[in-house]
Amino acid sequence: MKTTIKILFTFFIGLTLLASCSKNEYETGGAVSTVIYMSYVKALHNGDDVVLVKEKLMGATQIAGVVISDRASGNFNTNEIVVQNTARGKVSGIIFKFNDNNTQINYGDSVKIDIENCVLYRENGAMKIKGTNLNFAKVTKVASNKEVKPRTVSLTQLYSEFYNYENTLVEIANVAFPELVGGETYAGDVRMGDVSNVFVYLSTMANANFAQKSLPLLASFRGIPTYYNANSSYYNTAKLLLKMRNEGDAFNETGAAYANFPEDFELVPASEKASYLMPAINDMVTFKTGNWRIYQGIISDVVNVDKFNPSGKQAIRMKDQLSEDALLEMNFDLLSGASKVTFSYGVPSVGSITASTFNLEYSQDEGATWTKVGESVTNPARDAQEAVFNVDVSGKVRFRIRKLGLGANTSTVFNGLLNIDDFKVFQNVN
Repeated sequence: MKTTIKILFTFFIGLTLLASCSKNEYETGGAVSTVIYMSYVKALHNGDDVVLVKEKLMGATQIAGVVISDRASGNFNTNEIVVQNTARGKVSGIIFKFNDNNTQINYGDSVKIDIENCVLYRENGAMKIKGTNLNFAKVTKVASNKEVKPRTVSLTQLYSEFYNYENTLVEIANVAFPELVGGETYAGDVRMGDVSNVFVYLSTMANANFAQKSLPLLASFRGIPTYYNANSSYYNTAKLLLKMRNEGDAFNETGAAYANFPEDFELVPASEKASYLMPAINDMVTFKTGNWRIYQGIISDVVNVDKFNPSGKQAIRMKDQLSEDALLEMNFDLLSGASKVTFSYGVPSVGSITASTFNLEYSQDEGATWTKVGESVTNPARDAQEAVFNVDVSGKVRFRIRKLGLGANTSTVFNGLLNIDDFKVFQNVN
């Protein structure tokens, strides 16, 4: 008898636990919540349209989340918003397609949307919710200016796990556009990344307020991944798109390199500037990019001593142990600003390895005044290294390298020789 009672007790406890597991997670105090979590709704779609009735939503009639699309940018349809929700540790997002245009719901709004009797479906591959009575009157704004932190992914990870990131906010660092030929704008679909078997496209609508802005050569991006299939609603054969919310979703931008850069200092022979000081030519030499001043420096072509690129034979060598600064200075302006400057630097392979310190500086008044970029660089290595400076300068600009005149070498002062090569300037894209 005791055994039978124990079995019955265990059976009823199991039924109770099973019932509790099937409840809507928003259920409190024994009452079923009107709000259902988004990942549950998304999982209802198995290829066919789904009518969202209470029986399929555990008694709920609403979805809650935060709007991650920006209606002000013009990069989203005026009758659609993208809403993201996190529940049970799972981030999900869905596009809501309304019968009227959005004039009040903004990025960062926390909302509840009535979805009873609406339809969950895929349109051109993208997962959406629509309804014959779904208009913006069905949206309740709970709060504004809610911050949504993007999930950081690599482009390869986004490509391979696109379904899991669909309609949610992501961030991708240092994306290049390998198919650019120059002069392209954001408008349209542009393939991202330089991995041959990864196909994700940055997608910008023609009427977006940043559509005609120049596309950067390299940048980091935030955006919303979504599918697009021009021929059907199947997502597994659709094009993979990343849609920026607004212009601010592109950052750390690098424009195309200026014509004739990188400057390799190869156009004229080393004999044209063979002494550290040559007042007769005012220390000026004209290379392929323009006229440069090389003060307390030479064009050097000593094999196995100076640092130069594999196909070249010359570099600029700047004097050591000076109490005045040595300069490698552009004597001409670039007219489209700058977003990045790169160059090679190293210690010549002669004598002992002695470090030196230098700055990158720019001028926008034809060299009358100069502004330092970033931090000073101390070079302790013999092997050539690459310096990378991100800048944001609009309008005409010129650059120089200023090797600091720290005086003679001592146990505490390091002022050795310095080689510079392959100087490259990238245009500003703003």
